[in-house]
Amino acid sequence: MPARRKLSEKDALTHLKSIYKMFLDAGGDPKRFTIRHYNRLNENSQYYIDVYVKKLGGWNNSLQKAKIPLGFRQYKEFSKEEIAQYVKKVYKMYTAANKKPGKYKGQEKTFRMKDFHDFNEKAGGRFSLAVILKRFGSWSNVLRELNIPIGRSRGLSQDQIKTHVKAVYDKFRKKSGNNDRVFSKEMYEKYNFIDDVYISSKLVERRFGTWLSAKKEMKIQ
Repeated sequence: MPARRKLSEKDALTHLKSIYKMFLDAGGDPKRFTIRHYNRLNENSQYYIDVYVKKLGGWNNSLQKAKIPLGFRQYKEFSKEEIAQYVKKVYKMYTAANKKPGKYKGQEKTFRMKDFHDFNEKAGGRFSLAVILKRFGSWSNVLRELNIPIGRSRGLSQDQIKTHVKAVYDKFRKKSGNNDRVFSKEMYEKYNFIDDVYISSKLVERRFGTWLSAKKEMKIQ
């Protein structure tokens, strides 16, 4: 134990870089170097993980000092505000390229995870989708906190909702290829987007009481 106190930061970082190189040489993802990978590759060395965690200010701090990418750990390095500003930037690029409104009057086009992914590289690719979800918890939380339309318009009539749900049901039947499968809320959400329109199952339930009541009124199995 006393010998460990004599280990220099410079030598520890040099050793960390050497383990990272071994990780890359073995085909590892440059942005996915974790403590688990370090421990697995760090055989017969006095540089145990606590050298980095306790003596160098933590694992993330050690990676930064060694100039090793943090990858998905960016969500700890950057503030929520910085990440939010970047998402807004991507959203503005998306809306500029997609000026058409949604299918129904007054409805704005929905900003989906797929849309963020498609425009992220054009905006510079500063934050991955994984980083954003890690920071905000879910994509719905991202949209709510940034005041970006989630896609469930309050102005929709019962008939408009019925038309959408029935269209999703038809898509479900065609894609599933099994007429005996139950059209559950999970299946509805899976096939939800029709002509870039998204109406959540929660909104359907609020309008019709329950999911089963909605299906019964629409005569859907």
